[in-house]
Amino acid sequence: MTQDGSLPYILKVDTPALRRAATALLVRVFDRDPAWRRIIRWAPARALVLRVYYRRAMRVALAEGRVDLIAGPTGTPLALALWFHPRPATDAADVWHLEAVVVDEAARGRGLGGHLIRHALTNIDARGATATLDASTPASQRLYERLGFTPTGPVPPWPWPRDLRMRREARAN
Repeated sequence: MTQDGSLPYILKVDTPALRRAATALLVRVFDRDPAWRRIIRWAPARALVLRVYYRRAMRVALAEGRVDLIAGPTGTPLALALWFHPRPATDAADVWHLEAVVVDEAARGRGLGGHLIRHALTNIDARGATATLDASTPASQRLYERLGFTPTGPVPPWPWPRDLRMRREARAN
């Protein structure tokens, strides 16, 4: 919900400027993420890796998945969900993977991340598909559990017990 109680408008990331701003939001938020801080401790190297990684992730999600974004009144991205949809083999299940969901620090506490995930899950459920994700904090795990995800085990190959792989089967509409 927005501050005035209305549902936020979800935009398509369809311009180079919006793609750059969305990628910058991903980098800024994940630079503080505990999992990324464990993986790359030196801040300058982490920032570089995050820029390269999330530019590529954005291209992949735009080509083969989905990117949902909520922008503020000035058009600045406030929240973003990046989904991958690996092409399944003919006999494999249809699975969508939430690669990232981020909310700008100034916009936290308004339910924007949950709104983005619920929006995508409505479409994923309509396809009869499964959703997966990796949770790196206890707070994110609680959010995902409220949205119907259940833990399936640790995220390989990470040795940190807090990081969980989670899954949500399709729900009937």
